[in-house]
Amino acid sequence: MAPLVWLITGTTSGIGEALVKEVARRGDKVIATGRNAEERLQSLKSDNIALLDLDVASSREVINAQINTAVSIFGRIDVLINNAGMSASSSIEEASDAFMQRLFDVNLFGTIRVTQAVLPYLRKQRFGRIGCIGAGLAWAPFPFLGFYSMTKAAVGQFVEALDKETSAFGIRATCFEPGGFSTRLGQARGTGYGVGAMPAVEDYQPGFTCFVKGLVEDCGASIPGDTNKLPPAVIDVIKGEGMAAERKWPVRVVLGQDTVTLIRQKCNEQLQLTAEWEDVSNSVNADDWSGKLEKSLTFVKMDAVL
Repeated sequence: MAPLVWLITGTTSGIGEALVKEVARRGDKVIATGRNAEERLQSLKSDNIALLDLDVASSREVINAQINTAVSIFGRIDVLINNAGMSASSSIEEASDAFMQRLFDVNLFGTIRVTQAVLPYLRKQRFGRIGCIGAGLAWAPFPFLGFYSMTKAAVGQFVEALDKETSAFGIRATCFEPGGFSTRLGQARGTGYGVGAMPAVEDYQPGFTCFVKGLVEDCGASIPGDTNKLPPAVIDVIKGEGMAAERKWPVRVVLGQDTVTLIRQKCNEQLQLTAEWEDVSNSVNADDWSGKLEKSLTFVKMDAVL
């Protein structure tokens, strides 16, 4: 099999940088992108690793231009990994428009725009793989990280819809949902935003203090994820090798036992809540609707629109 060409966003540290190294080690070519990547990642540059400056929060025009440049480097793109992201804390009440916009620009809209720019090339070659880095917290948000969880939950829904729309063209998409890993995700992304700024509203301060203690002292002291083990798992899924060989394509892949436990708990709670309130849920059904459920669910679960 000929080497694949990967484009990975957010590669200047953490998971992204580790992914670049592992992709190249396994014989594929990779375009490592990020803010000032051409300067910050010079030590990684090689015949199989190209560097390209790309801020996913840029305008659609800038992103489109940089993706065109990326395609010209190796002549194509086979795999897109939307890894760029940021986290920041705020109470719901205190979040400013700028705070909310920045989180959604980086975590969601940037992911969408980069994907939109790459899709025409993948459709033309009738092959492509798209991986988006979501988060376990998309399933069960922590207090004061609600907006981060919102963006990652939206990424998961984006991926599910994308996979249904594009699988007929040989393009598959999946959302990787990691739990706790030691990365720089919570550090300010050149904006002053980060995890740890005390709320100005006094009423929220005791709760925030407990949140930071739990996040830093409890969770931080026992982070279950090994950053070095994540890239091989991601690559196996994308290429259908190793642990993923001979397995059906997954639209979501949970990474880390902490997230497996969290999602299982969340799903059980939701099933219980749904059962407890099912009489209220069904009370709004149209009188002639019974018997139409199977047809409705068939459309919702379809693998592809075309």
